[in-house]
Amino acid sequence: MPTERARSVLDECRVVVGVDAVLSLRAAEPMVPIVALVDDAASDDAVLVRAAGADVVLAAHPLGEGGGSDGLGLAARAARAIARRRAVSSRSSRRAQHDVAQALNVIALAAEAGVSGRLDPAAALAQIQDLAADAGADAWRAGHAHRASQRTLARIDLRALLDNAPFGPDVEVWVPDAETLVIADEVQLLDAVGELVDNARRAGATEVGVRVTTTEGSRVSIVVSDDGSGFTELQAKAVGEPFCPTSSPDRLGLGLASVVECAEELGGSVEVLDRGQDGRDTRVALTVPTVGVPATTASPMSVVDQATAQANILEGVVRHAPLSESLEAIVAAIEHQLSDTICSVLLLEDGTSLHHGAGARLPAAYRKAIDGVTIGLRRGSCGTAAHLGEPVVASDVTVDHNWVDFRDVAMAHGLRSCWSTPIVAAEGGEVLGTFAVYRSTPRGPQQAEIRLVNRFTYLAAVAIEHHRLFGALAESEARFRSAFEGAAAGIALVALDGSLLQVNPALAQLVGRSAPDLVGSSVFDLVEASRRSTVIDSWAELMTPGNLDPAHSAIEVPLRNVSGDDGPELWISLHASSIMGKDGREPYLYLEVHDVTAARQQLADLRAREAAEAANRAKTHFMTLVSHELRTPLNAILGFAQVLQLIDLDEHDRTHSVDQIVLAGRHLRDLIGQLLDLSRIEAGQLAVVAEQVAVDDVIDEAVELVRPLAAARRIQVLVGSTPVSASTVVADRRCVRQVLINLLDNAVKYTPVGGRIDVVVSGTDDGAVRISVTDTGPGIATESQRDVFEPFHRLDRGSGDEHEGTGLGLALCARLMEEMGGSVGLSSAVGAGSCFWMEFPSASTSTTRAPAVVFEQVDVGRDGPGVVHPGTVLYIEDDPASVEVIRGALRLRPEVRFRAASTAEEGLAVMANETVDLVMLDIGLPDRSGWDLLVDLRRDDPDLPVVVVTAGTDVLPDAVPDPDLVLAKPLDLHEALAAVDMALAGATHGGVAAEARHAVDE
Repeated sequence: MPTERARSVLDECRVVVGVDAVLSLRAAEPMVPIVALVDDAASDDAVLVRAAGADVVLAAHPLGEGGGSDGLGLAARAARAIARRRAVSSRSSRRAQHDVAQALNVIALAAEAGVSGRLDPAAALAQIQDLAADAGADAWRAGHAHRASQRTLARIDLRALLDNAPFGPDVEVWVPDAETLVIADEVQLLDAVGELVDNARRAGATEVGVRVTTTEGSRVSIVVSDDGSGFTELQAKAVGEPFCPTSSPDRLGLGLASVVECAEELGGSVEVLDRGQDGRDTRVALTVPTVGVPATTASPMSVVDQATAQANILEGVVRHAPLSESLEAIVAAIEHQLSDTICSVLLLEDGTSLHHGAGARLPAAYRKAIDGVTIGLRRGSCGTAAHLGEPVVASDVTVDHNWVDFRDVAMAHGLRSCWSTPIVAAEGGEVLGTFAVYRSTPRGPQQAEIRLVNRFTYLAAVAIEHHRLFGALAESEARFRSAFEGAAAGIALVALDGSLLQVNPALAQLVGRSAPDLVGSSVFDLVEASRRSTVIDSWAELMTPGNLDPAHSAIEVPLRNVSGDDGPELWISLHASSIMGKDGREPYLYLEVHDVTAARQQLADLRAREAAEAANRAKTHFMTLVSHELRTPLNAILGFAQVLQLIDLDEHDRTHSVDQIVLAGRHLRDLIGQLLDLSRIEAGQLAVVAEQVAVDDVIDEAVELVRPLAAARRIQVLVGSTPVSASTVVADRRCVRQVLINLLDNAVKYTPVGGRIDVVVSGTDDGAVRISVTDTGPGIATESQRDVFEPFHRLDRGSGDEHEGTGLGLALCARLMEEMGGSVGLSSAVGAGSCFWMEFPSASTSTTRAPAVVFEQVDVGRDGPGVVHPGTVLYIEDDPASVEVIRGALRLRPEVRFRAASTAEEGLAVMANETVDLVMLDIGLPDRSGWDLLVDLRRDDPDLPVVVVTAGTDVLPDAVPDPDLVLAKPLDLHEALAAVDMALAGATHGGVAAEARHAVDE
């Protein structure tokens, strides 16, 4: 075991600076723990001090040795552990060498005595055997140096180490709640505790406990207790001896010797507290030092004094002490460390001249003489150092070339040498000033002195930069205060929850409240109550991390009206940006509040103007398309009519011209009708009849209408179906029929000769009914499919068909389906045909609106009844051409007498003087509306048949009685003649329309 003197040396850690100090201290005290301080752990000095014998090399941070007392304490603890390991190895090696040499000497003497006869051979052999028994212990001690070289020291938490130790379920472990740190080899320490546990098991223990307890002097004990056979007194005394013969070899041996070796290396011990005799538990304690014992120091300079001085200086810097106070403290600290010096600090102003900053012991006359010196070469040590940005040493100012202009004033005040170091900013490398060390004798600085001055020079840079920073902050705060108070925009500092912390006068004026009244209230109080919840939600989203971008954090809301008047609504815009605090946190927000009422109004006016301009452009474009579409069939009508006027055609050409005029006229009629339907839909005036519509019936009607056209092109039209849950849909029968006819007509136009069209009814997963029209045409390119339901979009599919269509059919289909609560769509691929479909929701989910009364455009058959009845037809119409059309058509009915009237008054006069069997009534009369006249006619003669002829809406106005039929201009003469025939055949009021529908159904 180490002596008290040796233990004292090992406990006294020395903290030194420089290679020379390490060399001298190691030579004087080989075992003492040494911590060497260097400027940089990766520097040449670090290598040299380690080679000189330092146990731990610590980078001395400029603001505190080793980063503070904790770092220095840890270094001291590590140095002690290394020194103890070195001492144990040295002692073991010496003891092993001594014992082995002595044993070999005695063995040699005994052997010689036995051979020579001076000693009985049996006695000599016994003596040799006794010495050989100690060979194992000597070999164990001799191998310590090798074992120690295989171990590494680290900071270990005993709590974590023992909590995770694989002792087994029979071992109970108690550890403290807080971490308990030691410097040790983790594997060696765990093996040592494990050996104590195994030793207890070898003694027959059934219960083993491991407990960690803290003792006095910052030491910790690992106590292993068991209920085994215990230690004898001899065993308790011999726990540190390897291979010690005892009466119970299972209890002792090499294991506990390794435990003792571990404890000694760590500066601890192994002690048997209770031997387990007389029924008591056995307890063995492994005690080691914990991390954190303060380091004792012995060095040429007091490191602790340096740390204390630096801490005091930093405390002054933090509390914003005057710069002169901090610099004077730095100067005093160095003068205390270097007792034969006078120090000063000069500050560089405007990058050109040096001025006094600190140095109370420097003679006042000398300070005055050098104050304001311009930096440059040969401007003394300080002026030159500030110019070059590197230290300048004048070991003797009387011969130094930089001191030619200043040597006399220096010598006059007893200053013989000067060493100046530039004070450089930590970031950017700007020279802030110089630190000068004067002596009265010729001398240059030593390495330890250079390190010391470098540390305090860095501290001076921190003090100067801190002073500048807070000066700039104070100036910035003053500018911010001026800008905050004088800003034209409303500004506020706001807590994250929306509380107003500070407001400027402009904000108070904007919201009509005083500044003291606003402070403490919420930003949400500025907003109109009806919009407050919306703003709170927007504010919560704004507070999401990463969303506080001033360019995108604007919220526009109406301002709360605090005056109570009925003035115009005012709007404000809130722009929030975060003001960062410590650790990147956002303690509060910077909020700008702007009056955006005028800007919103300007924006609204601009958008309205843009919308109007867009509407005008769309209107102009639409009218251009309509003009083209109307003029195309009109050109055919007028052209063929002029041909008939100018040229005497034969029967064939005349018939062809008339057919072309009729075809173009019907095309023009269809176009006008579809335009009117679209306009009614846009105006909300097209009402649909919500009724149960039999899908199969409508399909049959539509297919029959297009079948002649398909047959002319040898196109098959096939109708099929898949199982559908409902055979009817809730829709408008006329609209369904019109959409389906348009889809079929479109398919016939673009299906090549000999092709095929399939009409299929199917059901969807959600109960809807779909009618699909599939053709074998050329298909539609994907990029064109989205435009097919736009007005006047023509399907250029390369079929070569001469029938172009109106360009409105598919657009009208889409709008009609929308009105009925359904939808229309297509799927197509180039070269594979197209499938257009119309889909109706199930009857339970239909949203079709209930309509007003609508009079259908019925197709009453073209041949009329077999028997023509005589009678009088009165046509009240102000358009002579329309009158002549009906007059000409009735020439096919010579039994019918025709009368015409151009005004309502003339028509009533005819009826007063003659018997009229049928009235054909135009709506747009010059003297009164035809609807008004219908009211009078129904009142005077309810049974008189009346057929309304109109070029306008077919929706019956309110409070107008039903006519028998509504015919749309341009008239289909077959329709008109059928209506006349049935009216004169004696149909009663209301029967004309019924008969007409019956004719269509058949």
